[in-house]
Amino acid sequence: MKIDRLLEEIKSKIDIVEFISDYVTLKKSGQNYKGLCPFHSEKTPSFMVNQSKQIFHCFGCGIGGDVISFLMKHDNISFIEAIRYIAKKAGIKLTELTFQKGNISEKRNMIIKINEDALGFFIKNLKGSEIAKKYLLERGINDEYIDKFHLGFSPDSRNSLCRYLNKMGYSDTSIREAGLGTIDEKGYRDLFRKRIIFPIYNLQNDLIAFGGRVLDNTLPKYLNTPETEIFRKGEILYGLQLSKEDIRKKGYAIIVEGYLDVIVSHQYGFQNTIAPLGTALTAKHLQKLKLFCKKTILVFDSDEAGIAAARRSLPILAESDFRTKILLLPKGEDPDSFLRKNGSQSFNKMISNSMSMIEFILKKIKGDKIDKIRELLSIITVMKDAILADEYLRELSDISRINETILRNELNKLIKKPIKDLRSTGIGKPLKRNYLKEEYILLSALITYPEKAPVIFSELNINAIQTDLIKSIFEKIKSLSDNFSVTTLLEKADESEKFLITELSCNPGFDLEHVDRNIQDCLRTIKQRMIKEQQKWGEEKGDIVLLNSLLKEKRKLIKAEI
Repeated sequence: MKIDRLLEEIKSKIDIVEFISDYVTLKKSGQNYKGLCPFHSEKTPSFMVNQSKQIFHCFGCGIGGDVISFLMKHDNISFIEAIRYIAKKAGIKLTELTFQKGNISEKRNMIIKINEDALGFFIKNLKGSEIAKKYLLERGINDEYIDKFHLGFSPDSRNSLCRYLNKMGYSDTSIREAGLGTIDEKGYRDLFRKRIIFPIYNLQNDLIAFGGRVLDNTLPKYLNTPETEIFRKGEILYGLQLSKEDIRKKGYAIIVEGYLDVIVSHQYGFQNTIAPLGTALTAKHLQKLKLFCKKTILVFDSDEAGIAAARRSLPILAESDFRTKILLLPKGEDPDSFLRKNGSQSFNKMISNSMSMIEFILKKIKGDKIDKIRELLSIITVMKDAILADEYLRELSDISRINETILRNELNKLIKKPIKDLRSTGIGKPLKRNYLKEEYILLSALITYPEKAPVIFSELNINAIQTDLIKSIFEKIKSLSDNFSVTTLLEKADESEKFLITELSCNPGFDLEHVDRNIQDCLRTIKQRMIKEQQKWGEEKGDIVLLNSLLKEKRKLIKAEI
């Protein structure tokens, strides 16, 4: 059975309301069922399940999807594991042929398996290496956390891992594809040699890569598996698979710089600590972290490099609407060394006294005060959460002692629209700054009434859609043609698209009784905007034929409106 047919059969036999009711207490609320979101802490229910469309969406944290994605997120399991569990619940018998080549990547599964076998090799080598065990002991890591983080050691040998994996039946090509070996003039050799090994897991607890640290000051100090079929360095946060429940419980994540910082922090009781893999924070990192919290504490050394690194992280955290604080440790200290010298109580006290983004830039960044205020205003403009933006603006006024009205006026110049306009749009949730209302409502109408697709696409020029996210969804819907439904659309959508699709499915945000009028109004607005843009171009080029043609179109639109 092909995967797409299997998904269709599963969803036809499983009622999403009944299924999710095993995890969340749901109550009927209009066309939806409402409950407290299982993916973030909340007191007022914002988690919606739509029975007719078989989807869910949380208006608090933005997570949404179908019954399979719900189980994957809730139990932190893989796609295949979720399908197997739900298929069994639906009474559907599966065979290995279900997951035949072309449905699930064979290479992906091979890399995970070879990594697991390589880990066994690394762990065995650590147990037999006095020098590696002494290094970890000196770094203050005890046996419990060596086991918890599955630490290992790669011997000082040219190709001992490659030979070990060959004996287990893996080809040199497979070893190279997994990023564990490389080739030179002498043939294949191990990537990691004489290094402490840190296994890297994804959220589903699949072993996807390794990091390695030298025992001395040899360069490079750290080395990661190169990017593979399943590993993208800019998407993975080290330790998140272990930290996620503690992060969710505490409501915030402590973000540090290195593997050892994470492990020592966990050992001293700060088990909500994670780290990027030697890269700056990315939107992909924060997309994953947003599943568990909306607050972060950045921990850096207080030297110039640490301050610069913290400063670079602030715009992307703000854009993802994270409420961020910064903890600057004494110069020359990192969480690893600070905790071993001073203990958890002192570290906890420093966390309590960590600075807000406003305090950090105004008090710790060198330079002209006005320039720093403009920098903060530019960061505030990228926030999609208008309430959080307003809170930061008030704090900026209090600390800088500059009148709030003046700051708000400057902010409005930067974003070209007042911040208060972002707080209420009549579409339930605040409309994001980069959504044009007519595009948002037209997409909502199409998702709510898939049967309207032929009418909409007969009049809509997709190239006239200015919002990239909405344009991408329209293109996916058009490509599905007669096979379009919310379910088939979700299967094609990426994570950011899924959030918007499920949000609109649970809360259309327009007058359902006058859907046709809403559709025509949106189409007309989009056409008028496109005509205006073409007129401007025609005037610049002096194209009389085009201008006359556009004038006729404009008259038609006016006549239709009357």
